[in-house]
Amino acid sequence: MSEDHERIGVLGGTFDPIHIGHIAAAKAAIECARLDRVIFTPTGRPPHRPPAAASAEHRLEMTRLATSDEGRFDVSDLELRRSGASFTSDTLRELRALYPSAELFLILGWDAARLFSSWHEPDQVRSLATIVVVARPGTGSPEASEREAAGLGGPDTILCLEHTPNVSASAISDDVKSGRPIAGRVPPAVEQYIASHHLYVE
Repeated sequence: MSEDHERIGVLGGTFDPIHIGHIAAAKAAIECARLDRVIFTPTGRPPHRPPAAASAEHRLEMTRLATSDEGRFDVSDLELRRSGASFTSDTLRELRALYPSAELFLILGWDAARLFSSWHEPDQVRSLATIVVVARPGTGSPEASEREAAGLGGPDTILCLEHTPNVSASAISDDVKSGRPIAGRVPPAVEQYIASHHLYVE
């Protein structure tokens, strides 16, 4: 497909590991914002959270495995190749250069979106992409006042209140470490990859 006038969603995260909640958020955003595809961008060095437990190579491969059977999903390693902290504004600038005719949409769970005003260059992020806020289980639907406080007020923020699974990467990695099953919370190929590479056991 030509990228002319394409509507491209961008879903970043440590994906440590990627799970069914991430996949559901991407699919919900495709429907809510009428996206042509979603590019998953595993974070290199996240500025807002501790370093990932799994290596960049493992997280990239798990993301590829999780998205391989969906034609509207792509994976980009541009944050993993870039040195320094992984700022969303830099990522969007790179994607704008790669897809100059496309319209970019940044997909955020409300748990991340509520901190948007504290991000690096939030105004630049908003100028480069339309924000799509996906409701996260347990965080409720964001009120207008909360969106304003987060710097995401106004009609140009797309609210996507579809139900997504209540799954967390930290709980999955804790369960792997404790020997508890994770089936059903990650795609089967990711479950197999975690087991075969002994990820999260220590």
